[in-house]
Amino acid sequence: MRTPENVIYTDNGNAPVSKLVGTACTIGIQSFISQADFANGVCTLHADWPLQSAIQNNDIEKAKEGGKRKILVAVGGATFDTPSWKGGADNLNAFVAALVDFVKEHKFDGIDIDWEDTTDLVYMGDSAKKEECYDAVAFLVNLTKKLRASLPAPQYIITHAPQPPYFDPAFYGGTYMQVTKLAADAIDYLNIQYYNNESFVGTTGPEQAVKVAGTAGSPPYLTSIVGLVGQGLPVEKLLVGKPTSPENAGSGFLPVGEFCEDVVAPLVRKYGADFGGVMGWQLAQSPNSTELEYDWISTVADALTGNAG
Repeated sequence: MRTPENVIYTDNGNAPVSKLVGTACTIGIQSFISQADFANGVCTLHADWPLQSAIQNNDIEKAKEGGKRKILVAVGGATFDTPSWKGGADNLNAFVAALVDFVKEHKFDGIDIDWEDTTDLVYMGDSAKKEECYDAVAFLVNLTKKLRASLPAPQYIITHAPQPPYFDPAFYGGTYMQVTKLAADAIDYLNIQYYNNESFVGTTGPEQAVKVAGTAGSPPYLTSIVGLVGQGLPVEKLLVGKPTSPENAGSGFLPVGEFCEDVVAPLVRKYGADFGGVMGWQLAQSPNSTELEYDWISTVADALTGNAG
């Protein structure tokens, strides 16, 4: 029987993925490859300092803890801008080759695609901006399929980290609903960022039971877990992403006990071991903190196995 995933990101030099040793985390994600340059058909990737440091200190191999968990590298994030993504779309083979080489050279177990390029979606609807944009759905589908061809399952894991509006057809066509249906076999998990988009997330536990879990309210909220399953997405690929502390997001935080009671436990009761799991952003209590969220990880682990207090 599968166990729902307990995924943790880190984007803090004080909290490399090696700090996950001894925890119940099943997948660690070290962030970020945050820029890509293209010249003469070659792609050059640029890593943030926390990722550079983790590589230099051999944290990736340490974090695997003898095979206890997989460690992925994240590409994208808030600073990976439209020109970088367009460069990837225009030079797809070079982009894929660089990413695959990076994963294999540094012994990662896969890659997380953290695409947040709403600017491109806006540009697509503006005839004056057409030359500056790209077809996001086609790009993300082709990127994922090409990565999967070179990073085969089950040895490697490929995840995406979409924000909930990207599943809403009223939000520029529901980019990720299209991507997931077209590239489903190539995607292992969706680490859905249920934070910062307050109108799609809510603030209180009862609100998030409706908008995040979808286990309350009728019909289920469109971009909630239950709502996405109702639209044909496989529940085993869907992870609820939440900030581990108020400092790690602008909005959407719930104290971990409340989160587990109002969001995680109802989903576990509804789907059992088929539920995809939970993602936490991030291991550190803040982007610069030396304090780590070990209690968050263990509390979520108990909730995922139906043992929440």
